[in-house]
Amino acid sequence: MYVLAVDVGTTSLKMGIFQDRGTILECVQEFSRSYPINVYNQGLFADIEQEKWKEAFLEGCKTLAEYLPLVDAVSLSGTTPGLSAMDKEGNALYPAILMLDQRSRKQAEDIIRTIGLEKILQETANMPVAGGCSLASILWLKENVPEVFRKTACFGHSNTYIAKWLTGAFAIDPSSASLTALYNTVKNDLSWNLEITNTFGLDLSRLPQLLPSSGSAGNMLPELAQRLGFKKRPPVIIGGNDAVLAAYDAGIREPGETINVNGTCEITLVCLPKCLPSTEYNVRAHVLKDRWLTLYVMNAGGKAFEWFQSVFCSEMTAEEFWTSFIPRAVDEWIHRESTVRYVPFLMGSRYSLEPLKAEFRGMNQETSREELLVALVRGLAEYQRAHLKEIALEVPLKPQIYVTGGAVNDALIRAKQKWMRNCTYLYREQSSLRGAALLGKEYLETH
Repeated sequence: MYVLAVDVGTTSLKMGIFQDRGTILECVQEFSRSYPINVYNQGLFADIEQEKWKEAFLEGCKTLAEYLPLVDAVSLSGTTPGLSAMDKEGNALYPAILMLDQRSRKQAEDIIRTIGLEKILQETANMPVAGGCSLASILWLKENVPEVFRKTACFGHSNTYIAKWLTGAFAIDPSSASLTALYNTVKNDLSWNLEITNTFGLDLSRLPQLLPSSGSAGNMLPELAQRLGFKKRPPVIIGGNDAVLAAYDAGIREPGETINVNGTCEITLVCLPKCLPSTEYNVRAHVLKDRWLTLYVMNAGGKAFEWFQSVFCSEMTAEEFWTSFIPRAVDEWIHRESTVRYVPFLMGSRYSLEPLKAEFRGMNQETSREELLVALVRGLAEYQRAHLKEIALEVPLKPQIYVTGGAVNDALIRAKQKWMRNCTYLYREQSSLRGAALLGKEYLETH
C-alpha cells in the first residue's frame, strides 16, 4: 500500500511517498519546493497565485516519478484559510487570500454586527477576523472585485483547489471549513450554516461539498493520471488543515494533549472534549469524531525569524543563522536578565480587528543583535504561554507537548521550556505530511 501525501503550505509545498509496512508507515521519498507569497499594501494584503501550487506539485511528480505507478491514494494537507475563488472548471479567478491577510477588517466587523458575536461563536465557534475568516474575504471580493465574485462558481480552500484539479470535484473537510464562518463547527455535522449563508446572499451551490477528512473527492482524472505517471487512478483524500493533521499524526486524541507547530506561523493546538468557543483563539474540528482543537496562532512565527535574519544577520546563510547564531544567542541570554521585550505582531493578529504591529522595547546603546533575537524568542514563547494558561482553566493539560515544524531547533525548545511551559517537549518531523498519509491509509483500509 502506497500513499502520496501532499502538504500545500503557506510558503512551500511538500510531498512524500509513504509505504504501509504493517506496524509503521514509512516515508520512502520526499520532495519540497518553496514559493514566494505576495505581501503588499504596507503588509495588509497577503495572497498567492494558485498556479504556484500546481507548478510545485508537477515538479514533485517528476521527482517522485519512480513511485507514482505504485500509488494507491493521494491525500491532501493544506494551509487554511487560503480562500480561492474558482470558476466551474476550477480555474482560479483571484489569488488565494491567506490567513496573514488583513484587508477584510471592515467585512469582519460587518459580519459581527449583522449576525451578533454570541450567535456566531455558539454556531461557528470562531470570531470573524480579517484573513482568518473566509466569509470576510468573500465579502471583500464582492465589494472590491465584483466581477470576480459574480464569476465564481465555488469558494474553497487550498485542498478544494487541488482536489478539483485532480478529480474534477469541489470538496472541503471540517477542519478546513471551521474558519469560514459558514460551517457549523460546534455541531460538526458536515453542514453549512444556512442562516448565515442566506443572510449574506451566498448560495450553497457556491460552496464545496463537505466530506470527512478521510473521505475521497473522487478518483484522479484519467487523462491527468496518465500524463503525471499514475497507473491506478488513485482516489484523492480531501485531508485537512496542516496543523490539525500534524496533531493527528502526533497521536493527539485525548483532552489536554498539546502540539506546538512551528512553520511560517506558530500554532499551538490543545485537544478539547467539547467545543469551547472564544474570542481569544480559534477552534477547529478535529479529524476525530467528538473532538475539537484550539488553534492559537501567531501569524509571524518562522516568518519572524526570516525577517530577523534579513535585517540583522543578512551576511549569514540560513543554515548559519539556524545552526550557529540562534543557539549561541539563546545560550548567551537564556539565563541573563534583559530589559528588551518584543511585541510579536509582525504580521498582525488573527484575534484583533485592529492592525496590531510588532515592537522592540527597552533597548539601549549596548543592546546586541543576540539580545534582540532572544527577546523575539521570548516574546513568541510568552504569547503561546498565555493560551496554555487560559485553556488549563477548562481542560487539565498533559505533562508533555509535541513540537514539529521547520522553524524550531534544540535551542528554541530550551527557550520554550523556560518561557512557554516547563514540561517535556517531544519533537516530530514532517507531521502534516504523515498525518495526511495516515488518512490515506485509513481510507484504503475501509474501501
